[in-house]
Amino acid sequence: MNKENQFQQNINSEDPFIKNLYSDLNERIDAYEQEEAVKIDKMKWKDATGSIFFMILIIAYLIYSLV
Repeated sequence: MNKENQFQQNINSEDPFIKNLYSDLNERIDAYEQEEAVKIDKMKWKDATGSIFFMILIIAYLIYSLV
C-alpha cells in the first residue's frame, strides 16, 4: 500500500520530469491491462528449424575438427 501512495505522490509531483515519467508509466500500465489481445503463440517446429540446422552444422564441424 505504501508503494501505491508513493506512486500517486510521484504522479502529482511538482518536478516535471518525475511527473511526466510516472504519468507515462501509468498510461502504459493502463493500456497493457486493458489490452485483451495479449495472446502468446506457442513456438512451432518451423520456427526453430533454421536454428537447429545451424546448431547441427556447428556440432558437425566441431566433431570433424576434433577427430
